[in-house]
Amino acid sequence: MPGMNSGPDPGDPVVVAAFRAALIHQGIVAALIFALIAAVWAGARGRRIRVPGAGKAARRAGAWVAEPAGRRLLRTGFGLLWIFDGLLQAQPAMAAGLPSRVIEPAAASSPPWVQHVVDWGAAAWSDHPVQAGTAAVWIQVGIGIWLMAASGGTWSRLAGLASAGWGLVVWVLGESFGGIFAPGLTWLFGAPGAAGYYCAAGVLLALPERYWRGPRLGRAVLAVMGVFLAGMAVLQAWPGRGFWQGAEHGRPGTLAGLTAAMAQTPQPGFLAAWVRAFTSFDQAHGFAVNLAGVIVPAAIGLVLLAARPLHGSRPAALRMTVVFLAVACLADWVLIEDLGFFGGLGTDPNSMIPLLLLVVAGYLALAPAPAVARAGAAAPVPAAAASGPGAGGHREVAGGDESGERGPAPGQAAPGHGWL
Repeated sequence: MPGMNSGPDPGDPVVVAAFRAALIHQGIVAALIFALIAAVWAGARGRRIRVPGAGKAARRAGAWVAEPAGRRLLRTGFGLLWIFDGLLQAQPAMAAGLPSRVIEPAAASSPPWVQHVVDWGAAAWSDHPVQAGTAAVWIQVGIGIWLMAASGGTWSRLAGLASAGWGLVVWVLGESFGGIFAPGLTWLFGAPGAAGYYCAAGVLLALPERYWRGPRLGRAVLAVMGVFLAGMAVLQAWPGRGFWQGAEHGRPGTLAGLTAAMAQTPQPGFLAAWVRAFTSFDQAHGFAVNLAGVIVPAAIGLVLLAARPLHGSRPAALRMTVVFLAVACLADWVLIEDLGFFGGLGTDPNSMIPLLLLVVAGYLALAPAPAVARAGAAAPVPAAAASGPGAGGHREVAGGDESGERGPAPGQAAPGHGWL
């Protein structure tokens, strides 16, 4: 986990000072660029064809409704996560300490070929720590702002591709392929890596928006997440990996050892106390804790696989399952992952929040999104205007119109029209 390994002093005053100065200078330039882009964007929007009779509030409401709820949650949620991750990358110790304290230790138990790939990335960072550190900050903040600002269209899909691409770089070089090739893999501690969820979300956001208009994409997302959670439950139940024992020969078991190390990370005292309390509980009741770690993802995964929308609605069992998943993710995030971003070298809030965002987005996508007219489309013509002179070449008269056709009898609908 970030911020817990030994190595060269990440507080080298020369590197820290250069890193801080570069961030300030580049931050000023970035702010000016963003201000210029915002001004151009606002001017371009002001010249758009406006829908007659629609005020500013109505146009904003229409734009908000136009984007499906699941896609909107995914875009804003991961946009905020990228911005938060970028701010974490701006911590003073990042420039000098990330390769030796985060990247290399994460790959220490992986196969040699994984270590070779990760060492190449760590060496590139170490050769240019200030440039690499500032680049990571602005790339991640930029992707987050891009996702937040572009709500639809080509630019929004390109933002999704950028999120997936950078997430893949982080997953390979920063998380050693999410640790999937290392022993001790467990969903309780972040497998298969938080950046993997960022990649998945980016791919979903890069899809054409029409895929979000029906329930098929939501079912696919929930099915994939269901298979993943069921697979993680099988892996968690696999014997011989040390998770069924809270303690072995007086030493903490696998899970208790991970949480005991997390409790040593510099952080608020009450959080460390909670993690230590959970460590003690796991050492005393390791079998029960691991049993819960198997049953919870297995049950949730099976419900996600079996759930089907009924007439555009979401089943009550699925809704309760999503709520239960949210509670389980929150408990794991606090007691086992220890929030993931303390210690001065934390790079992200770990995996539980991204996992939950993907599941909730799939759940929201089960309900069909309303179709909304594109900006600039002709508005419906008021009835009074349609019946006046110059509208269609005739006007209504009592019992008929000037074309000689009589209107419908009282209580009858006009031919060719419904009741609405």
